Amino acid sequence: MPSPQPAPPPDCARCPRICDYLGQQRRLHPDYWNRPVPASGPARARLLIVGLAPGLHGANRTGKPFTGDDSGELLFSVLRELDIQRSVRITNAVKCLPPGNLPTSSEVDNCLEFLAAELVRYRTVLVLGGVAHRAVVKALKSRQSDFTFAHGAVHNIGSHCIVDSFHCSRYNTRTGRLTQQMFRTVVESAATRAGLCTDG
Repeated sequence: MPSPQPAPPPDCARCPRICDYLGQQRRLHPDYWNRPVPASGPARARLLIVGLAPGLHGANRTGKPFTGDDSGELLFSVLRELDIQRSVRITNAVKCLPPGNLPTSSEVDNCLEFLAAELVRYRTVLVLGGVAHRAVVKALKSRQSDFTFAHGAVHNIGSHCIVDSFHCSRYNTRTGRLTQQMFRTVVESAATRAGLCTDG
């Protein structure tokens, strides 16, 4: 069997709905990235952070995960506070912008090959949100019922340590579901497990 592809090609056409939507965005925003967004950060990082998908005016505009929107502002502010911003790699479970910022289950599945190839390199993974959590569990060929998503939960899946967090979206922060301190605590937990921070 061929080995998993590490990233989709720029002209990936696996998801017709997303392809049509990106075509619309190219016409509306010809200066945006508008194609699969690759991971950012050092390949040899100790901690992999997995979000859901590129945001319309964030990663889909800049071509870098979590760059240019409110979610990224919170994520990078916490990474800077912990002084680990240059020691993590950031990616998304779905590599292209989905309509309504929400991919279908088949679109998540279409990207599993790429996510699985990324996960091979990293033992500690911080997962942002339930959809990304389920994608990671599936990419690791594990049963969802054995690893239930919960903010702050830690799961050992084979040689991987998976740390869950609510997504750092504007909706979650504005509704109070996720506070900056809650997010900092869970990022620090993942970073400590990855050997990037020390307790105390």
